[in-house]
Amino acid sequence: MNRTASTKTPKLSRKKAVLATGLAASALLGVFVTTHAADAAGTAEKPAHATATPRVFNYPGEEHTPNPAVRRPAKLTLSEFTGIENVHWKKWGAEKAVGTAKVTGMWCLDTCLDKPLDGVVTLSDPKTVHGKKVYTMFTLKLSGKPGKYDAEDLQGKHALFTG
Repeated sequence: MNRTASTKTPKLSRKKAVLATGLAASALLGVFVTTHAADAAGTAEKPAHATATPRVFNYPGEEHTPNPAVRRPAKLTLSEFTGIENVHWKKWGAEKAVGTAKVTGMWCLDTCLDKPLDGVVTLSDPKTVHGKKVYTMFTLKLSGKPGKYDAEDLQGKHALFTG
């Protein structure tokens, strides 16, 4: 009888060990997925040097439906007249962010709605707003021959919405 009891105990211990390992792996996966999803949304905890990197307020579509301040957005509403998409950020630093993008605007609807223009956007002048460091200004330069577009958003530096 001792022999039977001793064989059940190791099997039971192995089952408990396998179950405990599975639960630990599931918990670890859950932490990884949650952290990865939060990081993708720009809300995960960052090292001290990363939290000092500014964000940008982005209000796509309806301007009264705010999105939180984010880092490196793929689309960005610059003003009520101009938006950018397919943004490839070349730099996102403490003082400025620079990226290439496809540009559309109220000033080029005849051509750029179906075929967005190429451009370079620079975000700058970070300030603390509502406890977050955010970029407050932008400049936008069209690539190629932008001369046919005489739009305010293409002339110098302009304010970004800051909540």
